[in-house]
Amino acid sequence: MLRILKTPLALLIVLFIIIPMQDLQAKKKKSKDEGEKKGKPFEEVIKDFQKIEGLFTFYVKTDEGKVYMEIKPEQLNELFMCNMTRSAGDGTFYDNGADYGEFLFELKRVGEKIQMVEKNILFRADTSSTLSRAIQRGVCNSLFGVAKIESLPEKETKALLVDPSEFFIRDLPNIGYFLGKKRKLEYSFDKENSYFGVIKSFPFNSEIDVIYHFKTKKPNDAVTFPSPYSMFHTYHFSISTLPETDYMPRLADDRIGYFQTLYQDYTNLDRETPYVRYINRWNLQKADPEAEISLPKEPIVFWLENTIPEEYRPYVEQGVLMWNKAFEKIGFKDAIVVKQMPDTASWDPADVRYNTIRWVVFPGMAYAVGPSRTNPFTGQIYDADVRVCVDFIRWMYYYSEYYVDPVTGKSNESFNQYGNAFDNPRFCNYAEESAKNAAFEMSLLLARNDFDDENEITKEFVKAYIIDLVAHEVGHTLGLRHNFKASTIHSNIDRNNKSITEKMGVTGSVMDYNPANIAPKGVEQGEFFHSTPGPYDYWAIEYGYKPIKADTPEEELPELEKIASRCADPLLIYGTDEDVFGNSMIGIDPLCNMFDMSSDPIAFLKDEIALTKELWSKIEEKFEKPGNRYQKLLAAFNRGWRSYYYASRIVPKFIGGIYRYNDHVGDPNGRIPFKPVAAEKQKEAMQFLREYIFAPDAFNFPASLLNKLQPERLEDFGWSAGKVKRVDYPIHDRVISLQKEPIDRLFDPITLSRLQDIELHYGPKEAKYTMADMFTDLRRAVWHEIVTKKNINSFRRPLQRYHLNKIISLTLEEKSGIPEDAKTLARNDLKVLQGAIPKALANPNLDIYTRAHLEESKARIDAALKAGIERNLRVAKK
Repeated sequence: MLRILKTPLALLIVLFIIIPMQDLQAKKKKSKDEGEKKGKPFEEVIKDFQKIEGLFTFYVKTDEGKVYMEIKPEQLNELFMCNMTRSAGDGTFYDNGADYGEFLFELKRVGEKIQMVEKNILFRADTSSTLSRAIQRGVCNSLFGVAKIESLPEKETKALLVDPSEFFIRDLPNIGYFLGKKRKLEYSFDKENSYFGVIKSFPFNSEIDVIYHFKTKKPNDAVTFPSPYSMFHTYHFSISTLPETDYMPRLADDRIGYFQTLYQDYTNLDRETPYVRYINRWNLQKADPEAEISLPKEPIVFWLENTIPEEYRPYVEQGVLMWNKAFEKIGFKDAIVVKQMPDTASWDPADVRYNTIRWVVFPGMAYAVGPSRTNPFTGQIYDADVRVCVDFIRWMYYYSEYYVDPVTGKSNESFNQYGNAFDNPRFCNYAEESAKNAAFEMSLLLARNDFDDENEITKEFVKAYIIDLVAHEVGHTLGLRHNFKASTIHSNIDRNNKSITEKMGVTGSVMDYNPANIAPKGVEQGEFFHSTPGPYDYWAIEYGYKPIKADTPEEELPELEKIASRCADPLLIYGTDEDVFGNSMIGIDPLCNMFDMSSDPIAFLKDEIALTKELWSKIEEKFEKPGNRYQKLLAAFNRGWRSYYYASRIVPKFIGGIYRYNDHVGDPNGRIPFKPVAAEKQKEAMQFLREYIFAPDAFNFPASLLNKLQPERLEDFGWSAGKVKRVDYPIHDRVISLQKEPIDRLFDPITLSRLQDIELHYGPKEAKYTMADMFTDLRRAVWHEIVTKKNINSFRRPLQRYHLNKIISLTLEEKSGIPEDAKTLARNDLKVLQGAIPKALANPNLDIYTRAHLEESKARIDAALKAGIERNLRVAKK
């Protein structure tokens, strides 16, 4: 049974009810009564219809495709919850199981129509406050849908009938917009061929399936459709009541990462912030509050859907139950329970009454998500469903065995997926990216040990990976956000020490994006993934779920403060999505990353690149075997680039980087919010780029290997073999695309501005790493040959051209946001190169490529400096 919670807060909810004017009602009453008399009797309308009785009673006539919804007088102007889920997708653009969230609504009679009105609860005030009236007049509700009344009132109950298709058979997920206007595929909603599916109703909830049809006249590459002109989706609507319970919300804290439910409180205007923020969590209470360890009154129950392959079900269960260790530490025994959905089950996994772990089909994708549904008043979680795409297992074995464009990194066999166009702020991409990493890591394990795919170490790896992935997604269903700093708690040596990781986890949290922990060559292999929660996970569960004796959320604050104030403990380090910002320059903390590991990410990435080189050195020996196809060599080769990919994005963050903390004033061992990265560490990062990304010998591939990198030539659904840009491997394009990453970051206006500002962040006795240092060090790393007067190889020439393009652009362009000092330093680089290139050209032994390249570069520099003078004259005249 769905149970939504009531709190004993003094703060009451102000709901906005628009009451029609009584005099207008009186004027219309006569005509209304006359209209009702002309309508069809209730019993006549539903004659020969199947009755489905429950919270809302429905009448169905399948052979005619008709459905009526009964609305009782007492159901008008009452609050209900509605959840929307996509329970069946199309396999190309949209998956099955996506959660579209929940909202509160009420049904209002307006003349001969029933309005379904979405309620605004973002602004609240105590009903005793005069501001409650201001809120009623100052903000509004929204109309979800409107349906015509189809009958006279039922004689005894006075219930009315409406056609619910006016509420639900509409393009509510905006598919027509996203695929029509945004994706230019011209799909439109086809109401005529959309219809109701299975409808069930129970005392406290009604479950409605709706099949939507979308059509287009424009062919597309939707290879999972029998016809590219038509697709069906199924959407599940769950309508439920809001019964009262004893749940009490818990206030959020920025030192620990929970999803939040928030609103603005207008009761007291003298608060520091108008926002009240509750964490999202389950209503977990001890059956015996006085016992040190107690079973919960009601455990959190997860059902394993019967679509999960039987051989993986034990691993999935272990991933779910891993969290019980954290709950046991705060006094709960068996807080989470796992049950198996029988093959004969009659219930739908999309039913809000069941929390499920589901296997979904979305060809070419490899993701997993763990969304949950919450009470919008209190933040209580009452339903959760983890969706795991079945292809994530295939990606571990086969990712990049298909053709991957070395320039874009996109696989044509992904069917050019558009993914879920619904904007979800709780986006999680861990499964897809970790599956790509796992493909590399598995290739290395196979190269090190001459095993087949079904050998013991491979099974151990797959088992550990599934457990870790499920634990991560279940963590989201418990309310936890990502923690991208947790990977830094162990040293680069200790991460392979099982005596440490079996107790504390491979990293500080399963909520990080953790790569597989593969030991460097010659080091004993530790745990691949988490087998236990990390220190942060225990701490976060303690904050969210520890029983605290209190009557209001505010009374819990002293105890919660004691818990949260431990944030300066290095084992509890925390940083989330808005600290990473993907690969954006806004992410300033070099310890807050996806898929790094150890307290020294630079040292870890050196190990990762060594693993890539180890794999590449063994490709021909281990994968070029009788019976194999050469595509297997290409797959292994492509997988190795991921180490370089992460290095090129993570290491530059140290240059101009700032460590950021959430500590509050007075926390034990508390830290101030910002601390610039030490100058020596920034120099180390630049040296890494120089040696591993830019150096003349950073990339060296034998011709024998390059001549064996055969792309897929067999047909697939999308005819990928015929769409490749090049059949041979474009190795130079691959290398320069990698080398551009750090240069783009270092010359981005945000990075340049921070490098300028950061000089003021250092103490008087601290060494500084300045913007001038960065310009000089980068120029020397890229243009080293003009000092040594040596030939410039084919990987370095494109690198130098790209660097030259950047500093010319900085010198000449009048873009806002670029510090003037950066433009001056870019011009200085041009002057230095202008003076050094002629000296390099004096070497008579330069090859024709080097000489032509340097002469062209010199000519471009001369032209740019001349143009720069003209630009300065124009600026001076303004």
